[in-house]
Amino acid sequence: MKLYASPLSSAAFKVFAVVHELGLPVTLVPVDMMKGEHKAPAFLAKNPNGKVPVLEDGDGFCIWESNAILCYLAAQKPDSRLMPTDARGIAQVQQWLQWQATTFGPSTSEVMMETVYVKMMGRVKDDAKYAAGLEKIRRDLGVLEEALAQREFLCGPLTIADFSIVSNLLLRTTMGVDLEAFPRVKTWVARLEEKESVRKARPAL
Repeated sequence: MKLYASPLSSAAFKVFAVVHELGLPVTLVPVDMMKGEHKAPAFLAKNPNGKVPVLEDGDGFCIWESNAILCYLAAQKPDSRLMPTDARGIAQVQQWLQWQATTFGPSTSEVMMETVYVKMMGRVKDDAKYAAGLEKIRRDLGVLEEALAQREFLCGPLTIADFSIVSNLLLRTTMGVDLEAFPRVKTWVARLEEKESVRKARPAL
């Protein structure tokens, strides 16, 4: 399998972490987005949306959308239980994956645009957008804080939902996100960051 990704993509962090957790043979193919490689015809043939990451497996079979890639990877090793097999377990994991894609991911992206990416894009930080993004993140952290009451991981046992959501917090120091007001979230993040798979996925900044 080949993973086409940008080194600073939080969507790629989660995929790398699950790859390491499962011990799957996946080769990284770097995509330089600053040079527009994600808009080149060869890449658009793999993902017409022009976004990373993309997983290619076998004879040109490609999957895009990072959470869909996580589901595919988990299916390679069902004994790992990173994706449950019962109806309620599956629904819970999918609930969090969709929440990450529609709510938490966009919230953290707003802040990353004004911190992690602003210098790369050669522009000045927009303080108003940054503050608005931080407020959304605090709202979302409140949802996580409540969900983590009396459980170590979001769905009980460790699943791909945990990898998906924690990926948006791996660069929290650079983003200026403080977890002190959310002790359960802080403990959950620390628990995941202690895992070798997550440490290996973290980009070198």
